Amino acid sequence: MLGTVIAGIASGSAKYKKFKKAGKIISGISGFFGSKRKRNKEKAKRDEFKQLLGTQYQMLENTVGEVQQEFDTRRQMFIEGQELQQQQAIMGYDLGQEQLSSQIGMTNLQTGAGQESMQLAQREFANQQMARSLQAREQRFNLSMREASRMRDIQAAGFALDKAAADKGLTSKNYGQSLMDMMGG
Repeated sequence: MLGTVIAGIASGSAKYKKFKKAGKIISGISGFFGSKRKRNKEKAKRDEFKQLLGTQYQMLENTVGEVQQEFDTRRQMFIEGQELQQQQAIMGYDLGQEQLSSQIGMTNLQTGAGQESMQLAQREFANQQMARSLQAREQRFNLSMREASRMRDIQAAGFALDKAAADKGLTSKNYGQSLMDMMGG
């Protein structure tokens, strides 16, 4: 009886080992197909993310062009405004000089006093011109700083795309550097 029990255990143990081996084979096959499905899903997600990065980069490229065009227009408008202000200042100066000359002639002011008034008006005009020039330089500087700030924001967004690609294990085309090159920097 003991022999029968031992034989039953041995045959059960052999059957168990066969089933265990078959289970491992089945598990390996299902694992292969399951991991293939998982790999395909991950690849699809990476491809979708890559496409999203490309779309965002294109938007940044378009923004660079728009910002450059905007600031070119602002600079042109600034130049035109400066030219108009300069013309107005000259016309005002000429008118003031004519009025001063007329007053000198009508009142018979002494030549020295008349000349002094004319020189004073010239110095005042020169000071106003220097002040206008300084103000124009300051405005050009501020405009350049605003443009540079906008461009830095765009560059930062490009570098953020690079970081996002790296975080997902993707190799990117160096979006940030490409944008810098596009901006001329």
